[in-house]
Amino acid sequence: MLKEERQQLILEKLGTDKKVTLVELGQLLNVSYDSVRRDVIELEDRGLLKKVHGGAIANSYLSMKASRGLGIANNEFNIITKKAQKLIENHSIVLMDGGTTNFYIAEQLPKILEITVVTNNPHLATALAEHPKIEVILLGGSFYKRYQITLGSKTMQDLEHINADLYFMGINSIHPQKGLAIRQYEESLLKQKMMSVAKKTVSCVIEEKMNRVENYKVCDVDDLDYLVTSLNPNEKILQPFKGKSVEIL
Repeated sequence: MLKEERQQLILEKLGTDKKVTLVELGQLLNVSYDSVRRDVIELEDRGLLKKVHGGAIANSYLSMKASRGLGIANNEFNIITKKAQKLIENHSIVLMDGGTTNFYIAEQLPKILEITVVTNNPHLATALAEHPKIEVILLGGSFYKRYQITLGSKTMQDLEHINADLYFMGINSIHPQKGLAIRQYEESLLKQKMMSVAKKTVSCVIEEKMNRVENYKVCDVDDLDYLVTSLNPNEKILQPFKGKSVEIL
């Protein structure tokens, strides 16, 4: 089966079932897990779906309730969210960019929390509409449908007026030597700018993104203040990150 045929079947399956897993797709297409994973990443880069832990969903941000209905919000996301929320102090300014994990963290913020959230993620901003004590500042710029965020010179300019206490940075990969990286060049520059206007930077990483390398580097691991995962900090997979200046939660 040609790659184009495989990818068309993936989209058809997603259109019917709303959510697909990589294992399920591998069995359906009779190809390896890695082949399916590459197909899903390529389709995500073309803006045709959204890759999530272990599978894919339609290219839109779902509410936490809807995600639970599809079986997406698993224990890994829940643990990361609880750890991340402990870093957020009342009356602070929190910068959050695109990414499924950041969306979940924002949506689950306590309703009594009084903070200001600055974001280039319109879906994240909308999710906070039900949090009466959280002020939301949405950064301007061109809306990139593929990544569901604002990007460009206007976004950069808006950041000149921000002095954030904490920046939650979404990434596609983290490697102890190669650092943190994503798949889009312009977004990597925006993330660097966001780091420069924040006192501290935290990245919340699901296990499948660890020890991988994507195309465009954002920063070294040592440039992070906090690395949040669902794992115990003493787990073997996290040992290569020990000895860095980052605090592992």
